[in-house]
Amino acid sequence: MKKVLLATTALVAFAGAASADVSLSGSARFGLQWNDAAVSPVPSTTLEKRVTLNIDMTTETDSGLELGARIRLRNNETALTDVNGAVVYLKSGGLKLSVGNVCGALECMPGAYAGTVGLNGNGFSNVVMNTADQLYWTWTAYSSSGAGANGVEVEYSAGDFSGMLTYAALNDLTTADNIIGAHVAYKFGDWTVALGMQDGDTNPTWDKTVLTVGGKLGDFGVGLAYADNNGTDKFTINGSYSFGATTVSAFVSDDSSVAATDNPWGLGVSYDLGGASLVAGYSNSEIGVKRATAGIKFKF
Repeated sequence: MKKVLLATTALVAFAGAASADVSLSGSARFGLQWNDAAVSPVPSTTLEKRVTLNIDMTTETDSGLELGARIRLRNNETALTDVNGAVVYLKSGGLKLSVGNVCGALECMPGAYAGTVGLNGNGFSNVVMNTADQLYWTWTAYSSSGAGANGVEVEYSAGDFSGMLTYAALNDLTTADNIIGAHVAYKFGDWTVALGMQDGDTNPTWDKTVLTVGGKLGDFGVGLAYADNNGTDKFTINGSYSFGATTVSAFVSDDSSVAATDNPWGLGVSYDLGGASLVAGYSNSEIGVKRATAGIKFKF
């Protein structure tokens, strides 16, 4: 990676642009996944693998204004490599404006994914914005393999305070289902509190209010999350304990959905190999779907 970074930086500089960089980063994972709800001919146990490559491009003006862009390539066990929609931004100090395949105010809210277990998230029933009645993934989010929300996003940070405002749509800003979302967060010591909301123009499924609290007590991690999903409440409590290279984690949720038959819960364990991690997890969803995953994941 370092050789690629140096080569691309030298090439751009030679072309006459000042302070420009192109860098590569990413992640990968592989292992096995089990789903007791799999329907024949799909087997209950299948291979799991994913490779993600980020291409980040940045430059800086003479006045110190940073401009940049990112595209992502992703490949998994069921799809060929996709190039996603780009996000382009400009940044000055603690203020950042992004356009295109934006992150999403709730998606990138601190604590939104706290309590996630397993190699691939095991269905993400720990996420309080996922419910049996109001469906899964009904919020603006960065797309790793599609065009994304095509929105406008403003981020601001100053000291321990941060905030984000997102205005986007599923296709483009001219459609009737435009979505606005925002969050604010404050960090004090080892603890972070965040409050977020999202509102859709026409589809009430997108209306959400989210509160998260998370932090550390020595070797213990503790988190609490709550969401009002258009009248459907969901709570999640998560915790973790680290000893040596091993971390054990767990979550339990309460989904008020009429369609919910179980309290979602999950157990996870990871072992740090130094540059990679052995990961395993078992979970039960709000409708009783049981999942297990195990494998190795790493970043580069």
